[in-house]
Amino acid sequence: MKIALFGATGNTGLQVAAQLLQRGDEVTALVRNPDKLTSLASNEKLKIVKCNILNAEEVATHIEGHDAVLSALGVAGLTLFKISFYMDSMKSIVEAMRKANLKRLICVTSFYSKPDTIYPTMYKLVMRPMLGRHLDNMNEMEEYLFKECQDIDFTIVRPTRLTDTPLADAEVKVNEDAYFFPDFSTRGAIPRANVAKFMLDSLDKNLYVKQGVAIDLAK
Repeated sequence: MKIALFGATGNTGLQVAAQLLQRGDEVTALVRNPDKLTSLASNEKLKIVKCNILNAEEVATHIEGHDAVLSALGVAGLTLFKISFYMDSMKSIVEAMRKANLKRLICVTSFYSKPDTIYPTMYKLVMRPMLGRHLDNMNEMEEYLFKECQDIDFTIVRPTRLTDTPLADAEVKVNEDAYFFPDFSTRGAIPRANVAKFMLDSLDKNLYVKQGVAIDLAK
């Protein structure tokens, strides 16, 4: 397949790019800083494009002719100020996909992206104060996809806490149309490599179309 990848310079995006290349897919990585992809730059299946991802016209010219779009875009660090990047970037990507006549999109957000009072105490006392601005904008992005992008075959992957450990040989549990696992049947941490593999498996099997799914490793 020929895949357009956003967020390839982040830790999760690097895992997605590496796994795509390992299995022989062609990858176009649309990035702001090509220097961050030097570890994969020698692979002949990888095309690195420096691009303003908020310019849909520019993005469309680079993703035309691809089979699918994968996004691991994110905002690094904590902030008390409002974030708009998740929403702004997704609007640009969707507009570009429409211009390029692409349908399949898989993106990553997070556990607890939608505010809810049923979440555990740890979320209320720790995660919400630390990551609230990120989660709010992720939720805005998700609502945009659900309400305004029914012409796009999107999948929203909501992983639990991410780690940089190697690919785990363990079951990845999926809770469809959910934002966490209320039964505490999972570990509460998942390697980015497993998230990347889940994204690729969902792409290959065309799973969870027009859905959001929470994922974690089984205990």
